[in-house]
Amino acid sequence: MIKIDKDFTELLNKGGIALLIRIAGFIAGYLFIFYTVKLFGAETQGRLNLSFSFMMIGALICRLGLDIHFVKIYSIPGNFHDSKGIYYKVLPYVLLLTFLVSGCIFLFSGQISTHVFNDPELNIFLKWVSPCVIFFTFILLNASVFRGLKKNSLYAFLFNGGRFIFTLIFFFGIIIFYKNPLVTIIAHTLAIFVLFLISLRYIFKYNYPFVRKSTYTTRKFVKQSLPMLVSTSMIIFLGWSDTIVLGIFKDSSDVGIYGVVLKISVVTSFTFQALDSILAPKLSNAYHADDMSLFKKLVKFSTILNSIISILVVTGIIIFKDLILSIFGDEFFKASTALIILCLGQLFNAICGPVGSILQMTGRQVVFRNILTIAFLINIVLNFLLAPTYGINGVAVATAISLAFWNLSSVIYISKKIY
Repeated sequence: MIKIDKDFTELLNKGGIALLIRIAGFIAGYLFIFYTVKLFGAETQGRLNLSFSFMMIGALICRLGLDIHFVKIYSIPGNFHDSKGIYYKVLPYVLLLTFLVSGCIFLFSGQISTHVFNDPELNIFLKWVSPCVIFFTFILLNASVFRGLKKNSLYAFLFNGGRFIFTLIFFFGIIIFYKNPLVTIIAHTLAIFVLFLISLRYIFKYNYPFVRKSTYTTRKFVKQSLPMLVSTSMIIFLGWSDTIVLGIFKDSSDVGIYGVVLKISVVTSFTFQALDSILAPKLSNAYHADDMSLFKKLVKFSTILNSIISILVVTGIIIFKDLILSIFGDEFFKASTALIILCLGQLFNAICGPVGSILQMTGRQVVFRNILTIAFLINIVLNFLLAPTYGINGVAVATAISLAFWNLSSVIYISKKIY
């Protein structure tokens, strides 16, 4: 039996707040999807999903893995001065990279839409999402600082909740005057910009005063962050490669339908992600303090809690899947099997525990990178093999198998090398 001491109480309390924020964002996201589908059809939702994938991948490249590294160094006691010093030193390089990537998406949106996805109407969506690469990159970098400083509610709002809460607000505000499918992407871009401003407000508050002196050198810090970039890249690619490959072989309507069931399945990992935002810096603290007893207790406590809640959620989704899908329309019933497959994949992820945080917070980021790279290759091969014939169900199988592989591989490594 695990004693509920101060660390576990904080994990539950702050994790609970993060979970509530995530739930609010999730509900807003679903309302946004619901009204998008009802007013403009699954095709528009598909174009949104594809444009979001470019924003996610673009912001990922521009972060260079620095966000994960910031969580690690900001959570170390007595390391605040060095941490904020290197934060300000790397900003100019990140800013330059964001303008380059954003500019490329804007300039080549027509070619991407026509020659890759065979959907010219996707062009304007990509143009609107291109500046989001700049804003979203800095939102996530700043959120990682707050996560390291244990400002968990702020981190949860920037990372999970705020994006679709503001999107929904702008959506309802604009649609009164302009009822066009572009309302969806315009509202999203405005929401990202507002979140960017909020993140700047708080980064100046918590990172004050401004300094550029640090024992960390820029070159070495970025070099140490790159393995984390690869690890995070693989996670993002695993999350979005199915959408992109499906968009290549199928029409935007199928992409939109798949995007909805994928979002439903993510409910399974709600508790996992909420607790992990607080757990990662605690694991880093315990490991660097050589307190492996606390380290193991934290992992066990979070894994048991996540498993119980995830099993209940998956059971509920499977039992009521037809009712859930009927909310969006009859055309979504064709994704019923895919929803079950994706939920089972997410359940396996929850049961395996916070393997990513364990490996990255204990300096095993290269190992995690290698595992995820193999999982990504498996995912890509399976997607291209299954998507042309099996469509939505095919990419769901590819995603679930690759998710199971990297979690199981990580568990085996941790049990042998860390435990």
